Amino acid sequence: MYKFAERVSTWMARICGVALLVSVAMIAIEVVSRKLLGISVVNADEVAGYVLAITVTWGCSLAIVRRAHVRIDILHAQLPRAGQAALDLLALVSLFAFAVFLAWFATGLFGNSWRTGAVSNSQMQIPRWIPHGFWAAGLWIFGAVTAILIAENIRALLRRDLTAAHEIAGVRGAQEETDAEIRDAQERR
Repeated sequence: MYKFAERVSTWMARICGVALLVSVAMIAIEVVSRKLLGISVVNADEVAGYVLAITVTWGCSLAIVRRAHVRIDILHAQLPRAGQAALDLLALVSLFAFAVFLAWFATGLFGNSWRTGAVSNSQMQIPRWIPHGFWAAGLWIFGAVTAILIAENIRALLRRDLTAAHEIAGVRGAQEETDAEIRDAQERR
């Protein structure tokens, strides 16, 4: 399941990268058209805002899988390996609860936008349910990926495999960060 979560998260991040590139291109077109033609060709600011909100939620899944999220580890580093594993599991469970909480309310916003037929207050009049739906989907997938990590972490802890538990949920040290960057660079070749 872990590899599946990683593959899904990686593809979501790639889609986010493409969406951000398209957003940048739209902004460039907007700037050039305003400068040269004196008119706005596209509403790049509106689309860029939606893209930013969506890519943040869609990118969270890869951040948690790759353990690239920010963690404050002052207490964590002082504990024995078993204590660290317990804190790591607590962090995942807390993150899961937060993701589901946000996803629940994002789904309510999506439903409200759908029912009322709300549209953006710009010339584009984009139906609000479209960005709200992508935003909510990203949060639900983030929650699902976090749930998979919790299950994998618990499985490793039940086997008393603290190394595997650390590789799933632990704080990445400086050497581990360096090794991961080298591995990623070699895979890209």
